[in-house]
Amino acid sequence: MDCLELNKQKILDEIYKRGYYYEGKYRGCSQAIVAAIKDFFEIDDLVFKCASGFSGGIADEAKGICGAFSGSILVISYFFGRSFEEYGINCSKFKYRRLIKQIREVFEKEFGGETCPIIQTKVFGNYYDFSKPNEKEKFEEAGAHRDKCTHVVGLAAMWLADILIREGILPKNI
Repeated sequence: MDCLELNKQKILDEIYKRGYYYEGKYRGCSQAIVAAIKDFFEIDDLVFKCASGFSGGIADEAKGICGAFSGSILVISYFFGRSFEEYGINCSKFKYRRLIKQIREVFEKEFGGETCPIIQTKVFGNYYDFSKPNEKEKFEEAGAHRDKCTHVVGLAAMWLADILIREGILPKNI
């Protein structure tokens, strides 16, 4: 058994903790995913910046795709996406599609889908529509950044890291 196999679960556990921590301390679920991954894998700072608008169900409206899911898509695309030079090549020839489908399946199995309303309903037992008065406050009071969204981000970061490792992207210092 190689060094990576021996340390894989330890690495995944640490990545879960980092995602959980970043979401709890700094908010921004999409950026928390990228930050947790960036702590363990070589990834460009620009990916972190590009994740900004995806947090909170896109632009903090809690209506669109979960930021943890969109952050995962950004990271998978960073490592496996089609480059500008490859733009004329059919998308189906790239593994990013298969890998994004894998993480989507995990989100669907765990939460019933990958949108903020679906995940909130599963995790909180309620959906908080941030466009309505006081909904954001109720969301926070229900534990959003204490143990709810933090857990979602931690799980997603761990699932994402597992995919990266299985696909041959090695963590730093291994």
